[in-house]
Amino acid sequence: MAAAHRRQRRLSSRQHLRWQHPGSTLSATCSGLKLKVRLYCIDTPEMQQRPWGTESGDYLRRITPRVVSLRIHDTDRYGRKVAEVIDPTSGTVLNRAMVEAGQAAVYQRYCPDPSDRQAEAGAKAARIGIWSQPGDHQRPRDWRNR
Repeated sequence: MAAAHRRQRRLSSRQHLRWQHPGSTLSATCSGLKLKVRLYCIDTPEMQQRPWGTESGDYLRRITPRVVSLRIHDTDRYGRKVAEVIDPTSGTVLNRAMVEAGQAAVYQRYCPDPSDRQAEAGAKAARIGIWSQPGDHQRPRDWRNR
């Protein structure tokens, strides 16, 4: 994973969001280039995992400004840029905000930063969002692979 961190870069200072897909994927336009962006380090419930998927997607839409900055870590097997999405006005990293609000789980396999795990532990302790009651929605990857 260290190699992925060495490769991280900012695509540019600002990307204009065109639309948001459900879950942890956004579409952005940067200098006319259309990008699909997978939020780095988080796993959100699938839309079929009601009401969790819908609530998570709605929350991401509410906190995402029309213009964002990206810190790209990698490209996934589907061609999406895997990135931290940042509100350039406040400096808020939306990926972390999703975890703190209990709207996403930390994708342990891809997330070496212990502060993300601490944010998840805080949401679990507060029993908010996906942590308010037990179920498969807490580990969307497991649900997808069943």
